[in-house]
Amino acid sequence: MTAQGDGRVQWLGRVATDSGQFAILALDHVRSFATSVRPHDPDSLTPDLIRDAKQRLIEGLVVHASAVLLDPVTVMGRIEAGLQPLSVGLIVGIEDGDYDDAAVSPRLLPGWNVERAARLGADAVKISFYFDPAGDVGPAERLVKESVRQCAAVGLPLFCEPLVRIRGAADAGRTVLEGVRRFGSLGADVLKIQFPFNTESDPSRSAWADACAEADELSPSPWALLSEGRDYHEFRELLAIACRAGASGFLGGRAIWGGAISSPDAMATYARRLADLRAIAIAEGSPYSRKTPDAERPQRAAVLPDGQSDPASPQGH
Repeated sequence: MTAQGDGRVQWLGRVATDSGQFAILALDHVRSFATSVRPHDPDSLTPDLIRDAKQRLIEGLVVHASAVLLDPVTVMGRIEAGLQPLSVGLIVGIEDGDYDDAAVSPRLLPGWNVERAARLGADAVKISFYFDPAGDVGPAERLVKESVRQCAAVGLPLFCEPLVRIRGAADAGRTVLEGVRRFGSLGADVLKIQFPFNTESDPSRSAWADACAEADELSPSPWALLSEGRDYHEFRELLAIACRAGASGFLGGRAIWGGAISSPDAMATYARRLADLRAIAIAEGSPYSRKTPDAERPQRAAVLPDGQSDPASPQGH
């Protein structure tokens, strides 16, 4: 069940479009960000250069997003630099690990929890983890339950992202669906999932659509598709199929901004991609209220000078 009783889902409006879909720009990547932006020499991208590159992407693309997903270091850097709050919702990813890491025992980043993210002005938090349904999923389940508990304590919604390690594996699609079944019942407010079908093994679009319909049936919460580093055109097609089957939009990273940010026309290209994906989500996707019917669109919180958030304030992030 979603956490409708404690009012957390009412805050989902802060990270959604006016019509209730998610068009979220994902910039919480760490190692994979450097690899994508500078593939031939990712180690040359220093923390300062990563921060500056992410800031350029935020400035160039935020107008087309309903929210931005950031890592805590980037959020802290923006606050320390005295940058203006975001004009859209802020989601903070607080798990320890990046998309290329295998978390044997998934956990939150050292020193981070939901309450700290809330003090930085987060509208929602996100956790991700790899899981193997044939192995011990107990640590992952405990991470989700503890994150749900912390979110309930501060009143923020939780985006939960169970990840399958090998996208092209024969049973990858079934494993994604198993993740929806296992973790969707633990109280997260939104499931962020990979495409629930191995598209490399079967080109049948009807089979792809059936898998998405099964994900929608299994999920008690709104769900959104992650781009997982796919080619933009491929992700665009998959998003349309998922949205027609019930998805409430997307969280997109490298499919939008993958490549050299410094090239002259890069930002315009990325902006067109994000705007196009947003249009698909709005036209084809289900509003999150379909699975959270009592949700309302509240005002945004403000970030106070000391980093604490004021949930009653109408200012943006």
